[in-house]
Formats: sequence, C-alpha cells, structure tokens
Amino acid sequence: MINRYFSPILLILTITKFSFSQISSPKKSLELDTLYLNEVIVSASRTAEPIMETPVTVERILGTQLQKQPSSEFISSLSRLKGVDVSQSSWLITSFSTRGFNSSKAERVIQLADFVDVTSPTASLYYGNWVGIGELDLESADIVFGANSALYGSNAFNGVLLMHSKDPFKYQGLSASLRGGNRSMIDGQIRYAKVLGNKVALKFNANYFEADEFLSSNNAAIKRVTSGGLAGSDPVNNATGNPAGWNAVNRYGDVGTTVSSPALTALNNNAAYRIYTQGYSEAAMANWPESSGNPFKLFNNGNYKAGNYRINPSLHWQINAKVRAVYEYKLAVSNGIFQSTSRYAQRGMKYDVHRIELKSDKWFIRAYTVFDYGGKAYDLNSLAGGLLNAPMASGTQANGSRYPTFASNYYALWNQVFTAARTNGLSAGAVVPNVFAANPNGGIPSAYTLPQAIAGGQSIEAAQALASQLAAGVQLPVGSPHFNQLREQIVSGVGLIDVNGTKTVRGAAFANTARFWDISAQREWTMNKLNFIAGASYRTHLLQSGGTLFSDGPNSPISANTNDIQRRERIVNWDGGAYGQLRYAVWQNRLKLAAAGRFDRFRNFGSRFSPRISAVVSLGENRQHNFRVNYAQAYRQPAQLDQFIYLDFGTLLVAGNVENGYQGLNAVSALPNGQANPDFLKPVTIKKITPEQVNTWEIGYKAQLLKGLYVDLSYYRSWYNDFIGTLRFYGREDGLVPTGAPLPTASGDFAKPTTDRTRGRLIQTWANADRQVRTQGLIGSVEYFWNKKLNLNANYTWSHINEDDVPGLILGFNTPAHKVNVGLNGEPFKNVTYAVNYRHISGYTYFMPIDEGYIDAFGTVDAQVNYRLPKLKSNLKIGGTNLLNANAVQVYGAASIGRIVYIGWTFEGL
Repeated sequence: MINRYFSPILLILTITKFSFSQISSPKKSLELDTLYLNEVIVSASRTAEPIMETPVTVERILGTQLQKQPSSEFISSLSRLKGVDVSQSSWLITSFSTRGFNSSKAERVIQLADFVDVTSPTASLYYGNWVGIGELDLESADIVFGANSALYGSNAFNGVLLMHSKDPFKYQGLSASLRGGNRSMIDGQIRYAKVLGNKVALKFNANYFEADEFLSSNNAAIKRVTSGGLAGSDPVNNATGNPAGWNAVNRYGDVGTTVSSPALTALNNNAAYRIYTQGYSEAAMANWPESSGNPFKLFNNGNYKAGNYRINPSLHWQINAKVRAVYEYKLAVSNGIFQSTSRYAQRGMKYDVHRIELKSDKWFIRAYTVFDYGGKAYDLNSLAGGLLNAPMASGTQANGSRYPTFASNYYALWNQVFTAARTNGLSAGAVVPNVFAANPNGGIPSAYTLPQAIAGGQSIEAAQALASQLAAGVQLPVGSPHFNQLREQIVSGVGLIDVNGTKTVRGAAFANTARFWDISAQREWTMNKLNFIAGASYRTHLLQSGGTLFSDGPNSPISANTNDIQRRERIVNWDGGAYGQLRYAVWQNRLKLAAAGRFDRFRNFGSRFSPRISAVVSLGENRQHNFRVNYAQAYRQPAQLDQFIYLDFGTLLVAGNVENGYQGLNAVSALPNGQANPDFLKPVTIKKITPEQVNTWEIGYKAQLLKGLYVDLSYYRSWYNDFIGTLRFYGREDGLVPTGAPLPTASGDFAKPTTDRTRGRLIQTWANADRQVRTQGLIGSVEYFWNKKLNLNANYTWSHINEDDVPGLILGFNTPAHKVNVGLNGEPFKNVTYAVNYRHISGYTYFMPIDEGYIDAFGTVDAQVNYRLPKLKSNLKIGGTNLLNANAVQVYGAASIGRIVYIGWTFEGL
C-alpha cells in the first residue's frame, strides 16, 4: 500500500520541471536567483508575500513568458504546469482544474480577471478565456492550488486562477500582434494606453480570433451502464454495430423505439427489439452553408468557426498618491462547442461586463456585473431530434391523417423490410404501404418504392442490416433545400414551434439571459509582526430562460404561466459572506503563522464556515529553504444549473434539485430482450441537494538547492463530504414515484402523454454522496537555469481517488494518474529564443453526462522560436502545438485537438 501511494516520490528526483515561472529572458544565474527569490505575490494570501514563502502551492505566469511559449489558447497552455489538468471541449472552450475532478464545466475552481469572476451567469461555467484578459494586456496570472474558500468564497474549492492586466500608468503606448495558421486561423490583438496629464489614463484593448473548429465524430454507442453501475444517458441503447442501429456519442438524432408487437417479435426469436434512426453527424448539425440563409454570419464561411472578439475600454483616475478609481467595460462575442449532457453550439454568445473600483494599497471597494445572452446557442441533439420528429409535410393525406414524422416513417419502412426479409421477400419497384420518400424540396412526399428486390428467408442479423440500409434512404438528405429550411427553423425556435402545420417539435434554441451583480470590499492592517485583513462580498443572480434552460417561464411544464413569451418568470438567487485573516511572524520572521476564516450565507442552503490555517518555516542564509503546511475546509454551493436547470431531451429530462428531492426507481439497464435485470425498478430516494464540503491538508517544500536550481514538492490529501455527483433514475417531474414500468411496453405513468408532468420518465439530476470521497496527490518540479542558452524544466503530477468509496454515484474525477512535462528553453543566439515542451499523460476514464469513456494515453510536443527586431520594436514567432498530431482527446465525446501551427508578429511600441 505504501509503495502504491508514495513510489511516485522517487520519480520526482529523476526528472526536471517545465514551468512558466521561469524568467522570460534568461540571464546569468546570480541575476536569475535574485529575481526569483525576491518575486512577490498577492494571490496566495490576499496580501503581499515572497513567492518562495507562500503557505500554499502557487504558480505564476508572466505575460512576457506567455508570449515566448507555444500556445494556441491561453487556458489550454496551463496544462504544462505542475498539478494542472485541462479539458478542451473545442478550440476555445477549455477549462482547468487542480487536484482532480476535471471537467469541461470547471465546477470546483474560480477564474478571476482583475478579481472579476468571469463565469457565465447562465451556464455556471468558464468558457476558456472568452471574457478574460487578452495576452497583450496580461501582466501576469497566478494559480492558487486547493481549497481557498476562506479567502475567495464558496466555489474556490479546488483552485483559483487570477489574471492581472497591465497598469496603463506603467505600460503606455501601442502594442499589436497578428498570427495566422492552419485551420484558417486568424488571431489579431491591439492594446493602447495613454496617460493624460498625471491623473487620468485611458486604456483600450481589442482582439479578433477565428479558426475552423475541431468537430467530433465518435461513433461508439452511448453506454447503457457506467463503470460505477449507474444508468447511462440511454440505458436501453443497442451496442455499437447493432444492425438495428444504435445511439452514438457524436451522431445526433438517433431516435429510438422499442418494438414489442407480437407479429414482429415473432420474427426476432420472440424478443422485443429496439430500432434507431441513423441521425446526423456533428458537421451536418454545426456547419451552415452560405446558401442556407445563415443568420450567424460572424465567424462563418460555411464551416463551423471557433471565434472570439473582445472590445475592452477602461478609464483610470489617480485621485491622489494612494487612491485610484477605475471604470472598465468589456464586450465579448464568441463561438465554440461546449459539452455536458449533450453538445451545444454556442453561436455569437454575447457577454457584457461592467466594473467600477476604488482602491489603495491597503483597501478596495469593487462592484461589477456580468451579463450574458444565449439566444443564438442551440443543442445539437435537439436540432437533430427536431428534424427527425418533424412531420414530412404540412396538410393531410387522402385518408385525412397527417403525414408521419421522418422518424416514424423510418420505423415503418424498417419494420416492413425486416418482415419481408424474414418471410417471403418483395420484388424491386414494389410500393411499400404507408411509407413515403422524403421530398428534398419540401411539399407533398411521394410513395416509397423499393429500389431493389428483397430476398426472403434471411437471418435476423441480415434482415436487420438490410432494413437499416434501406430506411436510411427516407431520412431527409443533408444539404437539401428542405433540410436547410427545417434546420434554420428549428435551430432558431424557442419552445414548441409550428413545423409543417403542427406544434409538435421543440425548438433547439435557448432564450436565456442571465446576470449577476457582485460587490466586495477589503481592508488591511499591519502592526509590527502582525498582519490582519478583513473583507466581505455579496452576489445576486437573476436567471431567465423562458423555460428553455431553467425551470422558469411559459415553455416549462413546471410553470403555470400562459404561452405569452413576454410573461417570463425570473429566478433570483443570492449569497454573501465575510472573511478575515490573521498572520503573525516570529523567530526573526522565519516562522509565519496564519489563520483565516470565512462565513457564508446562501439563500437556498443556510450558512457555512470555511477555515484555513498554515505555517511556513524559512531556513538558510537567504531563506532559500521553505517548508509549508496548511489545512483548509471549503464549501461549494451547487451551481445555478445544478439548482434550477430544466432541459428536456425527449428521452432524458435534466432537472435541478433545489426543491424537495425525488422518489423514483432505479434505471440501471434493461436486458437486450426487454426484460428487467435484477436491479431494475428498485426504489431510490434522492434528497434535496446541499453544498459540498472538502477538508484538505498539504505539506510542501520549495527551495533553491544551488544557484539556478529550484525545486517545489508537495503532497495533499482531501476528504469530501456531501460530494455532488450525477444520478439518473426513472421518476416523475413532481418528485413522486411513478407507477407501472417503462419497458418492454410502457404502462402506468410511463404511458401518459408527454405534456403530463406526472408522466414517468428517465431523469438526470445532481445528488450528494452518502459517504466520504477521498483523494490524494503528489506534485514535484525542478527547474535549472543552466545558462543563457539552455534551461531545463520538468514536472510530475500524481493523482488518485478512492472511487470504490462511493458506489452508485457518478463522481467524474476525470484525471490521469500520471502526468509529466519536460521542456527546454533559452537564447542560443542574440535576439533568438526558443521553447520546446513534451507532455505525456496516462490513460484514464472520463465521465461527462453525455457518456463515459476511456481516454487513451497520449503525448504532445509543442515548440516555438522567436526572433526579436529591436530597432522595429517587434518580435517574429513561428510555432505550434501537438506538432506530432497525436490523438489528443481531452474530453470523452469531444474532438481530438490536432496539430496547430502558426506564424506571428508582435509590435511593442512602449
């Protein structure tokens, strides 16, 4: 057991570290040592202290360093740091985590830009660096590891990223950069700062980025049951390769039906079977041809574009020598594909940020608001499902009935072909009853005639394969005029929309707007060896979606409102807290003791207290040997989505859990023959969700062993109580136990109409674990500034979770056991610098609500060469990430982020 947990320590002693915390332009070792030892950081304790003497693990990235390192996107580049894991859903939608539980939602970390929380008010997540600070204006960024609720609030659970912009009084003039690369990448940035007199400064930042997005194509079947024994998002799915079809991870509109008619099951060894339509690819659902009347012109030339532009002016007033006022505005508009329970195309997503601040070196008062608009975002599965569930034409047939939906037309043809192939066959050209050929131009469809003869007496597998082959021909062709018209109608639709004369299709668009306001203040006092800070903050959320994302408004069955879209309900939520920290130095300032605590109050969850205590011992003539130990307790408020979401995928309802909990039935899987397995339909009870708590301690050592040689080692253990995980069950929206059974034939509540809230159905919600979750980890790094031409850097991270502690809940640790970075950098010739990094991660299981799968081990190579032109105040760069084009899938169900190469120019007119 000891070897299992602590043998990675031996590996640390044999490797050297890649870290961004090197000096941007290598100098002599003595100069490097002086700079490194004297660097001061504020983020670790919210007061200034030497970076070598912080009580917690912290990493610093300088903006000048970032410019010299290979990077395609800021957040993804953090994966080269020790202890940091990154999930990349698409090019720009990235998230990071420290100490495990990595996901594209970044639920257990916070991300601050000049202390503004840049989370999406709607989605409760960080879309990479969409709303953060551009590289030209980034002075530095700090990552503080582990539980930091005592100083940063309830969601600073596993880490904090703080980005700091450049002071316009210090950094004046014009800066600009331009990059171009493969995948049609264009990246332009500009920064201008000017001091007017000696009291007022103006600053303006803007950037534009676009590139062809990475699109997913995972054809594997969504799992019926997760590795932890819980139902998948389609617990009755067929296996990959099933001749009757299957619900694939990245194929959308795989609408399924269970066939239990005795006349048909008799042809299938008297067993019920399940048919799936063949759906559409991610490219078909995301790409918009120019001829389609595409309403999203930005970032689009027929392919789905990753894109972002920001406009960011600010005004700075130096009131006197110690006090300054700031007003900042930021507009960000972005494209990307986000993944959670489904894949979501975020098109032209708009964010407004306003910040006002009054501050000195001892205190600040800060207020800001973040506002987002989601009206152009849509769900790929809802779009494809809407296409398949749309009637084939408006009007009625000769017999007075409406035309079938594309899905039911598919099933009708499938069953008739299957029947013919299993019995007496059919001749070519035969008209198949009650089946229509799709009209690509819209309008009345024609009767379907067989394009080939069907031989009788075929095996079950052969008959099913032939039925799937021919039925695919009655799906609406991708790119046809009618396909484009329906797609545009559904992707822009909100709530139930009229398609071909019936209001039976739910639009794929989100009508959400959300905002939060935040106000905070802090004061610091220093008296001899004693330092004290005190602060407080308050935040209020306003969520509004018209029932398209939250349980509000007329389009949600939970709401009793009318269908008047103007009469939307609003969800209001708030939380606030106060904190303090006392630091005391003894033994000639070589022993620093600190205690911090924060009291939080939540509207829906009562009160919580988060303490942190720490001690740092500094030894050596220059305090070059620093030992640290800390203990912290932190709380995480369930995200706004976890509390209030109401998102109906047809086969699955994703519902929040902030009211009274649920009573339901186990949804583990049904067997292939449609009969229940022993765990099926057992009662389950899900209590109302409550905040998650972590207790963690860390020991660490940071030192300068020799001139130019630095090490940083740490080990932590964490215990999570009331851990928040994902759970799926059969239940009713009103929280009561449903009657009857869903399979093989729906009965009782499961047979009720879709508009009935008491209908039994598959529900996904968030729940607390009923026992403790335990994790631990080890990180180690060494960096050696050999000389000006060559610096050696590497790091190692080991992460572990006791997943057997909590059976029956999806935890989503999503973190490799082993991660290694090794790098070289330096200045081999005058004005020429280089940086090369190799990263390797071991394989691991990754869970997102869309599915669970294994991420294979992979290694990537990133490199960049820079050439400085001093007389032109410019730098040229050529570089790339994942240069060997490894299969670098970072989120199961997302695309592999392949090779990116670029060439760029930067002008610094300071």
